[in-house]
Amino acid sequence: MNLRLRKPAIALLTSFVLIMLAACGSGNKAEPSASGSQPASETPSASQETAPEKVTLSIMVGGNNKFYETITKEYTKRNPHVTFDLQTVDGSQYDTLLRTRIATKNLPDIIGHNVSDMARRYNPADNFVDLSGEPWVARLVNPDILKIGGKIYNLPFAASGSALGIVYNKKIFADLNLSVPRTFEELLQVSETLKTNGITPFYLGNKDGWVAQIWGLTTFSEVVKDTDIMDKINANQLKHADVPGFEEALGQIMQLFEKGYVNEDHLSVGFDGLGAAMNSGKAAMTVLGDFIEAGEQLGDYGIFATPGVDNPDLTVGTVTGWFISKNSKNIEEAKKFLDFWSQPDIIGIQYAEDPRFSAFKDVQVSFNPLMQGEYDEYISQGKVVRQYNDLIAVDTSELFRLYQDMFGKGKTPKQVLEAWDEKVAELAKAAELPGW
Repeated sequence: MNLRLRKPAIALLTSFVLIMLAACGSGNKAEPSASGSQPASETPSASQETAPEKVTLSIMVGGNNKFYETITKEYTKRNPHVTFDLQTVDGSQYDTLLRTRIATKNLPDIIGHNVSDMARRYNPADNFVDLSGEPWVARLVNPDILKIGGKIYNLPFAASGSALGIVYNKKIFADLNLSVPRTFEELLQVSETLKTNGITPFYLGNKDGWVAQIWGLTTFSEVVKDTDIMDKINANQLKHADVPGFEEALGQIMQLFEKGYVNEDHLSVGFDGLGAAMNSGKAAMTVLGDFIEAGEQLGDYGIFATPGVDNPDLTVGTVTGWFISKNSKNIEEAKKFLDFWSQPDIIGIQYAEDPRFSAFKDVQVSFNPLMQGEYDEYISQGKVVRQYNDLIAVDTSELFRLYQDMFGKGKTPKQVLEAWDEKVAELAKAAELPGW
């Protein structure tokens, strides 16, 4: 609830004094507030300023990171008229509660959530404030991955989510004088050299469906980049099976199997076995992400974009951050708080507890060698593309199983796409998506 101060009983007399002071040119220049807001050019003298209205900003966020409390307390310290109602919600209940609050128009002032779910489920244009014109936008490392309908609705916690692509052993590549492949043909050449030298080119863990999906997820992202393909698919105007690039992408990974470049036990190995296999030095590459479990050998690894197309960008996961409710009565104060959060010394509090790729050009974060390499080569230069799962309007869990069927030779790439189109239609109709 917002608390407002009562006006003094001598309001008329105060107004008269202010008018007289203004007439005499006695206004004082105001200084910027700690929150970064822009003051009016002239204010009454300090002795006659009225205190700011008291505000309570409500915030709903999943999880319970310590930095949420630390930063909100710091804001109150610098802006005593603002207090916070910090509502931490268990992740498993978060979407259900958010959906209910949107339906009942009972949203908190500020909501923590990820861009992809907001775009697919919660109609940001109707429910959240357009932040495209805020001062911190000019400092963003990768503004494009935040955009929904060309606009930015959230202040991000990071420049990107986890990177996905091909993790490789840099020492093996150096020993064999191999360069990072930028095309699929170059990838085949590298793989042949590795095989010839007794090294398994790819060690895959397709027992886990979420791992099996990564080749398709990353290559599909490249196929649809800078097109309206996903808009048409989500609106029931186009099918996956009718997009040649999708079938070609799946055909590429099947070539790796056909040429003997993949471990034969790939369907019985999951994520837990990938780190040990790669660390053994018997395999040079795996299809995974920057979260590979490599222990002390992490410095020996790098990651490059899946070359489903020539000179690809790196596929990254969705970005989480702060959204402001359109129905908030405290929009301006919420904007000031977000600007405060973006300042180097403040967001540095977050990164000290939870290191991520810095969302802002003027804030540096230290990483392990694997992540530092991907940041320098791809993320800091804006060479990133949003993952396919963040672009499709339905859940992709069934697609994981279809990939496993394909890797086991139970389905062709074309059959995978046709089966997936049937599942998309089923899920879209159940969700009553527009066009279905």
